Amino acid sequence: MKAYYNEAAKDIIQRGLAQLNSVDFTQRLYKHDATLWKSEKEHTDIINNSLGWTEVYDWAFTKIPEVKNFADEAKKLFDHIVLMGMGGSSLAPEVLRTLFGRQFGWPELLVLDSTNPDWVSKVRKQIDPLKTLFIFASKSGSTVEPASQFAYFYDEVAKAGATEPGKNFIAITDPSTGLEALAKEKGFRKIFLNKADIGGRFSALSFFGLVPAALCGIDIEKLLKAAKEEGDNFKNELDNSALSLGALMGKAYIGGQDKLTLVMSKNISNFGLWIEQLVAESTGKEGKGVVPVATEAAHKNFAYGQDRIFVAITLEGQEDNDIVELTETLQASAQPFAQFFMKDLYDIGAQFLFWEIATAASGAIMQIDPFDQPNVQAAKTIAKALLADLEAGKKSPLTEAAILVSKNLEGKVNLPSLLKDIEKLPQGKDYVAVLAYLNATDKTDNIFAKIKDTILTASKHAVLFGYGPRYLHSTGQLHKGDGNNGIFLIISADPKEDVKIPGQAYSFAGLVNAQALADFKALEEKGRRVIKIHVKQPVEDALEKLLS
Repeated sequence: MKAYYNEAAKDIIQRGLAQLNSVDFTQRLYKHDATLWKSEKEHTDIINNSLGWTEVYDWAFTKIPEVKNFADEAKKLFDHIVLMGMGGSSLAPEVLRTLFGRQFGWPELLVLDSTNPDWVSKVRKQIDPLKTLFIFASKSGSTVEPASQFAYFYDEVAKAGATEPGKNFIAITDPSTGLEALAKEKGFRKIFLNKADIGGRFSALSFFGLVPAALCGIDIEKLLKAAKEEGDNFKNELDNSALSLGALMGKAYIGGQDKLTLVMSKNISNFGLWIEQLVAESTGKEGKGVVPVATEAAHKNFAYGQDRIFVAITLEGQEDNDIVELTETLQASAQPFAQFFMKDLYDIGAQFLFWEIATAASGAIMQIDPFDQPNVQAAKTIAKALLADLEAGKKSPLTEAAILVSKNLEGKVNLPSLLKDIEKLPQGKDYVAVLAYLNATDKTDNIFAKIKDTILTASKHAVLFGYGPRYLHSTGQLHKGDGNNGIFLIISADPKEDVKIPGQAYSFAGLVNAQALADFKALEEKGRRVIKIHVKQPVEDALEKLLS
């Protein structure tokens, strides 16, 4: 991997590499030695079943004919591909979709990783159900979001007149899951059973990333060749760039520089969402956490805090001018800065593996288990209880009030001055996370960009952003597992038009609002500083009022 490091980064990397080399990290990684991270059985059992990603490309090469043959068949039958998944099942396809764009003569890929009814409706309006292939992607097979999406779209395909609705669906899952059984029962067109020893966030180069890529016309053999070249160079110690990045992330965290700030051009910026999930869910636990800052606007000559390291990823020959200026400034700065260069779009295959290795290495330095997610279940459990109330016909307080404030922020924030109050809250290594259970539109994206920048410029503290419930499968683990450094603003809303979930007593609005309230409660139970506001339609007007 072509790389550049400034002097501040080199010093940290040298110390980190010394630690990794002292434990023979590279060789033990390929021996699948769980004790690189932990020795307790509850951890080693998880780790021993989580390292299949290290050379997944060798397995994936043998599956290319099967995947490509199916993609060629689907190309003749369908105009759209809709992927229903969350987290590790959706973010790699989303990166590939936005990076490559629609390929001529191939179906258009749409990624649905939301339970917001307006988002669901938006996808429904873009497709003809009879000419759409739906991918139900879930490692566990029991994830509530894609299960709800499946119930809705299966019903839509049937209502459109399909005599065998299952033929418009395929499944990607692990062997022996409930999803495999469902796919057989409903007569899915195809079932892709993944390697079971790969965690969701490390699955980009397995069926979870490759099948959607092939279905929209991306050359998966080129992706795998780029990954294999990266893996072979690393394994044979011809290139230690991945280890250097892991050393930088891990040692910088220990030195108090825990904000991994990603700098990248707009055309590859969605790759930051995948990195964010990988790093946050892998390192945010046991009171520790590398905080990936993936969606901040680039600012030249800005007074960034001393808790930052900067990593730029650029596609050679396609750098934005503002990114070039910022990287030139960072190269000469006293803050640690590293830059990695992609030769072409297919080099994203190498980047996937590169960041997986680096994240695993940083976990070894931090002495955490990068492969578990001990706090993810908390919000799910609360949401399940709220939904059970709805199913039982009870009135469930899904919104409760226009504003909810956690106990340790009472008296410190008020709705009329909310952003101004939030700007004053961060201290030390704090960050602010804006979390929106809304439909993503160009207008909401632009408003949230202004909100984030307002908080950043006023507070000088890192600002994270995520659409819910997507972020629950990404930064949600970090929010609850780190050292209580986050200040959280959760925004939910009434839908423009609700959508029923067939077979359930609750709708998509009920589900998404339960998830928003559940995360507020889960964060509050963990002693986090969290505010939740619920806005009415039109959402854009409400957000503009918040900003002004």
